[in-house]
Amino acid sequence: MDTVILKAFESIRCGFLDVFFGIFTALGEETIIAGIIAVIYMCFDKNLGERALITVLTASCATTGVKGAVRRLRPYEAGVVGKVQIDNAFVSTADLDADMSFPSGHATATSGFFSCIAIQKRKAPVIVLSSVFTLLVMLSRLYLGVHYPTDVLAGLAVGVGFAFFWHFIYTGFYDARLYVYLGIGLLSMVFLAFGRTATESMFQICALTTATAIGLIIEEKFIRFQNANKWWKRGVRLVLMGLLAAIPYLLLGLLPAGNWFVFLRYFLTILITITGAPFLIKLFRL
Repeated sequence: MDTVILKAFESIRCGFLDVFFGIFTALGEETIIAGIIAVIYMCFDKNLGERALITVLTASCATTGVKGAVRRLRPYEAGVVGKVQIDNAFVSTADLDADMSFPSGHATATSGFFSCIAIQKRKAPVIVLSSVFTLLVMLSRLYLGVHYPTDVLAGLAVGVGFAFFWHFIYTGFYDARLYVYLGIGLLSMVFLAFGRTATESMFQICALTTATAIGLIIEEKFIRFQNANKWWKRGVRLVLMGLLAAIPYLLLGLLPAGNWFVFLRYFLTILITITGAPFLIKLFRL
């Protein structure tokens, strides 16, 4: 069935659909979703942003670990279909890891993010739009020939599953939520102990998860910034957050090569951003 579906998508490829599905794949990139979540958290709705961040990162930890353990060849690598060649500033199919097909990281991040929003808002238009957007991102991965249908379905299950898990935690164990998150982040580092799962992506996601967990705990205990109520404040917050993320990330890029240095670079960058930005926001009443 996987092969039949992929060949059906391959048969309808054309220039317009290349662009159409390329846009949705770009919008489903983990980095794009992370950026959207950061804007929500810092500028619009702190609580929703926190929930979405925790949901997407923990779901991505699980997916990245499974990817390394399973090592399923992507459809184009297995000779099932060809892939659509896209390589621009927003998305690329040129440098994908050939054996990291299952589950789909795009499906995981997108479904986790939008499920979190839908569960929180519980409004029909939000649920419908969230479902449609997630579906289009999933279909884009099939159209491009970089995932099997079972890959995106598995990613969907992981994303939605973690969204409901965190809804349960936030509803019943709110005060312990960040410590549960930290525990999952630390537990995910077990993947780093095994050569098969100790990929660069796993080091990155472990660093992001543990850094955000520690940062959120520090913020809640000592800072407690509030949502912005004016547009100019939101703009200043965006600039501030961007600078606090870019400066350490670029400076730490001077570190030697190696997965643990990658871990350190991401860990310190996120920890500085997620604690430094709220501190300055509170200090200058932004």
